[in-house]
Formats: sequence, structure tokens, C-alpha cells
Amino acid sequence: MMTFDELFESAIQKREEEKENFILESKANRQKCKELSEQMAVRAGQDGKTFQQVLDMMVRFPKQTPNNALLILAQNPQATQIGDWNYWKGKHAYIKKEAVQNPILILEPGQEYTRQDHSRGRYYNARKVYDISQTTSKPETPTVEPVSVETLIPIMVKHAPVPIQPLDSEAFAPGVGALYDPVNEVIQLRKGMDNGNTIFQCLSVEMCHASLSQGNPEYNRHAHGIQAMAASYMLCKKYGIDTKAYAFEHADSIFPGLDASQIKQELYTIKQTAQNLSYSMDRDLKPVIKHKDRVR
Repeated sequence: MMTFDELFESAIQKREEEKENFILESKANRQKCKELSEQMAVRAGQDGKTFQQVLDMMVRFPKQTPNNALLILAQNPQATQIGDWNYWKGKHAYIKKEAVQNPILILEPGQEYTRQDHSRGRYYNARKVYDISQTTSKPETPTVEPVSVETLIPIMVKHAPVPIQPLDSEAFAPGVGALYDPVNEVIQLRKGMDNGNTIFQCLSVEMCHASLSQGNPEYNRHAHGIQAMAASYMLCKKYGIDTKAYAFEHADSIFPGLDASQIKQELYTIKQTAQNLSYSMDRDLKPVIKHKDRVR
């Protein structure tokens, strides 16, 4: 039989071993996240279909960083709703036994620290989350109907980063519905268009161009074209607008010559551009959505 001193010593040793194992696991998980996100970023830069999947994931999980969108796509591309153990417990659901050892790893900011050059940095921690399909919870059915394009377009015009200038069709090249003019800081819009989806698509692309040019002396329409198109695609996905006109999945390469870090930065710019525009629009859409929900 062990003495109390031996019991204490054994307990202390076990505690230290568990602490060391946790540190090693956390380090391994952070390294895994780094490798997975870099691999997926490179794939997104080289393959249009993967790039489009990343955009879809950023729309599906608006509160997650683009880096986490890459991680979720790499580990569970079918994920629709994620949370840790406590999140699902709060919803009176539990992680399925067979899924416990197969979490989705994402990165979350931890404590700040000071580098040797006195600049500030931040630690990132790997967090284990699980998709709703890995739990006993049932998928939630949306209770709010999509907002009509007739409601969206006036709100778009109201919150456009520059004025909208309707012009006769003669002012545009064939197939062009709208065009941002960076010299006069105005978006020219073709008169006579009668397809709401097309108007939303054209106008959102040019609004993204206008947003990208604000305060950016290096703005160039050609260089920023993929960013504007991708941000517009995200807006269409968010608001239920048809996205068949966006052909990312057919592209052989999206970001030729860029490394994983540079591609991630492009994704951050794309997401920020879409969110900056939707943030203002959503404030006006809230009363509309609430009213729709009341009358159902």
C-alpha cells in the first residue's frame, strides 16, 4: 500500500505529465493547422474550383477568418455549423462517440507577446470544434425567407461607396452593364436593364472596385479584378443571387506566382471588401428581415 507521500508524488508526476502532453499536443495541432492551411491556400491559388469552394466557405462561416475557412475546407468540406464541446452541450447535444477523435482544428488568437525587436505579436491556439453532423443535434431549418432583389438594389445604391450615375446604353461597350470610373469616382450604370440578378451582379462588382480603390494609390482595375469579382461573388452567395455567371471553377490558376502567405492575404482582402459593403446594407435589411419573420 502506498504512503501519502508516495500518493502525492505520484499525483504531482501525473499532473506534470498531463501538462507536458497537452503542450506537445497543442504544438502538434498548431503545426498541423499551419501545414493544412498552407496546402489549401496553394491549391486555391492554382485551382479555380478550390478557390470557389474557399469563397463559399467564407460565406458559410462569416465569423471565421479566411485561414480558418481554409482549415475547415481541408478537414470537413461539408461542414455547415461548428462549435466546441461546450457549444454543443449548450444546445443539449453531444459529440458522437465515433467523432470525438476526429475534430476540426481551427486557430484562435491567444495572448500577446513582445518580440526581440520590441514589436508586438500574438500567440494562436489550435481549437477543436465539431460539425453538427458529428453531433446528436438536428440541422436547424431557416425561418427567414431570402430578401428580394427588388429590395436589395435600392439599398445597394444607398450604401455604394461612390455615387451611381445612370447612362444610356450607347456609353457602354457591348455586354457591360456597369463600370467604375476611378478618375471621377463614380459608378456608371447602363439604363434599361430589366434583370434584377444581372443588375446586382454588375453593380456589386463595380462597388467592390470602388471600395478597393478608396485610399489606395496603387489601385489598378486589371490587378484588382479577381478581388472585386470574388467579393461580388460572396455578396451574391450571401444574398441569394444567382452565381452562374462567375466562372472561377473553370480557371486553371487564380493567383499565379503567389505563395501561401500572399494568397491568404488576397483572401483577407476579398473577405474584408465583401464585408465592408454588406455591413452597411445589413443594417437597412434588418427591419425587412424581422418583418418577414413576423408575418410568417
